[in-house]
Amino acid sequence: MKYFNKKIYLKGGNEMTIGEKIKSIANEKDISIYRIAKDSGVSNSYLSELINNKRQNPSIEIIKKISKVLEIPLEKLI
Repeated sequence: MKYFNKKIYLKGGNEMTIGEKIKSIANEKDISIYRIAKDSGVSNSYLSELINNKRQNPSIEIIKKISKVLEIPLEKLI
């Protein structure tokens, strides 16, 4: 099983973790973290830890589930 901890680089050298990217996209689409957890089957506590950078390297399966709920290509999160 592969794990990813890729950071997304923004203008000015800032980086976004996968969790920060999930949070940003969810806010843009007005999707609650609770809904992402419920619809993806990923536990609310795991998702919260991921978004708050307390957990790193989610499996590709988890990233796929989350990207499906957010209706974005997987590549936007990794």
